[in-house]
Amino acid sequence: MLSRLKRLDYKWLVAIVFMFGLFMDILDSTAVNVAIPRLQADFHNAPLSTVEWTVTGYLLSLALFIPGAGFLSDRFGTKRTFLAAMAIFVAGSALCGQARSIQELIVFRFVQGAGGGMMTPVSTAILSREFPGEERAKASALISVPVIFAPILGPVLGGYLVEYTSWRWIFYINLPVGIVGFLLALRVLREHKEPYAQGRFDVLGLVTGGAGAALILYALSEAATKSWGSADVAGPGIGGLLILLVFALIELRVSPPILDLRLFKQRLFALGTLITVWSFASYAGFIFSLTLFLQELQGHSPLEAGLIQAPSAAGTGVALLLAGRYYTRIGPRKMLVGGFFFAAVTLLPFAFVVKATIPLLIIIPLIFRGLTTPFAMTAAQTIVYGPLDNSKQGPASSIYNTMRQVAASFGVALIATVEINRFNSHLAGAVAAAHAVSATPAMVEQARVMGYHDAFVLSGVLLLVSAALSLLVNDRTAREAMMRRVRVPARAEAASERVAATGD
Repeated sequence: MLSRLKRLDYKWLVAIVFMFGLFMDILDSTAVNVAIPRLQADFHNAPLSTVEWTVTGYLLSLALFIPGAGFLSDRFGTKRTFLAAMAIFVAGSALCGQARSIQELIVFRFVQGAGGGMMTPVSTAILSREFPGEERAKASALISVPVIFAPILGPVLGGYLVEYTSWRWIFYINLPVGIVGFLLALRVLREHKEPYAQGRFDVLGLVTGGAGAALILYALSEAATKSWGSADVAGPGIGGLLILLVFALIELRVSPPILDLRLFKQRLFALGTLITVWSFASYAGFIFSLTLFLQELQGHSPLEAGLIQAPSAAGTGVALLLAGRYYTRIGPRKMLVGGFFFAAVTLLPFAFVVKATIPLLIIIPLIFRGLTTPFAMTAAQTIVYGPLDNSKQGPASSIYNTMRQVAASFGVALIATVEINRFNSHLAGAVAAAHAVSATPAMVEQARVMGYHDAFVLSGVLLLVSAALSLLVNDRTAREAMMRRVRVPARAEAASERVAATGD
């Protein structure tokens, strides 16, 4: 089998390795959510606030290690860093599976997150170097597979394992996949370093960037269940913003920086990142809200809820086959605007779902939603990474993945807050309109349904924001920028190759 893989172009081998790492990372982070009730029971009725740290701790670990991952890989070597990250992730998974207390599990989840936080940005940077310019669209369709499929398959797999085996298998399942991915990466990846990263090491930037991102993500995770003005949300949130301000001042002065914030001066990178921030917020918030609707309101088990969402992968699979192929014909602007606009349209039916809505009426719009998203995401990732030369791929990947993680957490927090506030508002309105002393069960149920409706509508509005921003993309400018990336000056390319080969 390995001999057959060797016949593939190197860039496609890189794409396969990338999918191993990213799929494991996202699948695991979504699968654990459905295991929280079982974890409570197995660990002697541990408080929910403690058990939730198995999710929060992983999230914070990601935030600590994502910002500096690109620079570290450019300094010490992309292959070496990726292999170390995957090894840490797999080792952390094994430790999580054998945890004997909730405290042990939380610590091991943090270890696992350290590997996951480095794995995704590093593999993204490796991939982007091998697909310059508009070739990026070919890879974008492929790398969208784990980003779109893993959050769908995670709850299905997690629900099945929790219900029929043990929550420990959520972690053990990573071992065979991770070992195969590690051995493949060890065999096929080439080492690569960048000249810019061989100077002084920005330790202060590494610490402040990770700490600021971690505090922001902690605040957003707390905001999903608490008031935005509470000490647990406002304190870490404000603290994180202040630390990130210090981090930005450091990075704009130091050379070389951990994160090259000057990348935001490049219009396509800044615009592409801004476009995807709102779409990631919408996607994460919608999945969170829909999962709660299916389980808490309609009474489905975690496995059933996952199975209802899973068929959307059919639409995604079809779209992924077409998106990379038609990018050069359609252009990024139409793919972005059309993809996000029609994705928002597919959310309209969710403004009318009720407790008695049959699964088929939820599955059908989800399939159509799956047909739209890959076109937009393929175009977005192409304009973000495509125009950048090799030396910028590591920093760009760290910035993009940090923003993706923050946006997803923000989307969950925002949409959860809206759902709760609108539920309270609808319930108070119903009680007042009926001149009742207290709410009846029927009033509560109707208010809950209407709260979910408002949350689903907000998910669609966030996608419309992405569609509106996409109108600012100019196809001609994007194509010219891609062509400049392809025509890398011979001297710069030769210097990069020399460092990659010798490590000097």
